[in-house]
Amino acid sequence: MSLDVHTLFTVMLANVFAMSLAVPVVMGWRTSAAARCVLAGSVAQAAAWGCFLLARPVHDRLFSTLWIGLLGVSFVFMWRAVQGWLGPRPGWRVLLALAVLTPIGYGLGFGSYPFRVGWSNFGLAGLMLAVCLACACPAPQASRRWRGLVIVSLGLLAAITAARGVLGAFFTAQYPELRAPHVVNVAGALLNHVTLTLATIGLLAGWHEEAERALRHQADTDGLTGLLNRRAWQERADLAFANARRYGEALSVLMIDIDHFKRINDQGGHEAGDRALQLIGERLRASARHGDLVCRYGGEEFCVLLSHAGEAEAREVDKRLRAALAGALQSDAARPVGFSSGLAVLGRDDRQLDSLLRRADTALYTAKATGRGRLVVAAAPKVLERTT
Repeated sequence: MSLDVHTLFTVMLANVFAMSLAVPVVMGWRTSAAARCVLAGSVAQAAAWGCFLLARPVHDRLFSTLWIGLLGVSFVFMWRAVQGWLGPRPGWRVLLALAVLTPIGYGLGFGSYPFRVGWSNFGLAGLMLAVCLACACPAPQASRRWRGLVIVSLGLLAAITAARGVLGAFFTAQYPELRAPHVVNVAGALLNHVTLTLATIGLLAGWHEEAERALRHQADTDGLTGLLNRRAWQERADLAFANARRYGEALSVLMIDIDHFKRINDQGGHEAGDRALQLIGERLRASARHGDLVCRYGGEEFCVLLSHAGEAEAREVDKRLRAALAGALQSDAARPVGFSSGLAVLGRDDRQLDSLLRRADTALYTAKATGRGRLVVAAAPKVLERTT
């Protein structure tokens, strides 16, 4: 059975319209900005091919130009979705220029078939390659699988689209119209159907990865302060502790507790207490060094694991945090709000993270019991002598 371009276009149109309905149903409208770009791109694709259907019976020049323009818009939305998931991407200005100039040139040069075919196909191929480049640039946090699927599918479509442009611009007799049965045109119609489906699947996989990342973040984060919660902190801190012991690196734990927190709640209500906790969370996040682990340990208590920090470095961190937190809290409250802290430095005889935490907590209790508003450093762990 031979494939004809008309049948392939009919199947592709049905596929595009079906995807434009299915993608919003699968993703929903209440989703991330990047995912909404995928939805918008799907709608733009459907609208583009709707204009294609209206071109001949209604107004060829107008609706054909809209067809090319909306196809370009769909690739712009794809690029924005990729950027939303992977971070800053190169090529935005080139992409925008192609999206604007391709339909304008097509409309202005509509009277010349070789020009409009070559111009539009080269422009669309450039837009597809821009999306491929956005996926190909480094993004360690994202899976290579869905990015590779988008690159392969749109890369193949860009190649066949450029070939169509060459055929229409320079070998017009072999490609006198969109439905011409040339092997390149038949391959292009077939690839349009397959690759757009694969690219959509790839983008849906990217959205799924984003959703999983958001769920993990939600599971690991304290809802009020935005810091790590105790469980997530413990998992990361156990690994940091093990590495510090294995390689003989310095490590410290700083426990922080807001002084007279009950009084803050009693006098200002729970909103005042929540605001105090949020301010401490903000300042801890801003003041912590790269690689330090900060969490809300429970209630009004916070914990910081300081990597590559002995007592002197940890004291300096405590001093800096104390100034930043005190300043922030005093500017937001009618009266000063202080905190106490306990510091424990990893010793040779600390076999588990729990022993370091217990010593830091004991030092914190001492700071609270001896006047508050101070740092107390825990004594080194005692070595138990063996008895025979």
